[in-house]
Amino acid sequence: MGEKLPIGESMEPVIDDAAEIKSRVDMLRAEINGQLSDRNRVIDHLLDIRLDTGDPAMVFLVDELLSSVPGLTVVDNSWWSDALDRLERATEPSTV
Repeated sequence: MGEKLPIGESMEPVIDDAAEIKSRVDMLRAEINGQLSDRNRVIDHLLDIRLDTGDPAMVFLVDELLSSVPGLTVVDNSWWSDALDRLERATEPSTV
């Protein structure tokens, strides 16, 4: 990824803008090909989002997804697509 991200106090990139997370989710969705994805790659993508976001709710969601990644070596893309849907919905403003 060649994009520049703001740097947090820990000197790590931080995504504060929901539009940036949505853009990343859209990019990951576009990379889905076939019925299966490499499990380690899915976990790496989730960890990247977790490390780059400053939103505690997003961190909680990513942790939940990480704890439920199926498979030993591959992940069914229907699960990955549903996970991306959840991440995308989390970026939408909520009304109380």
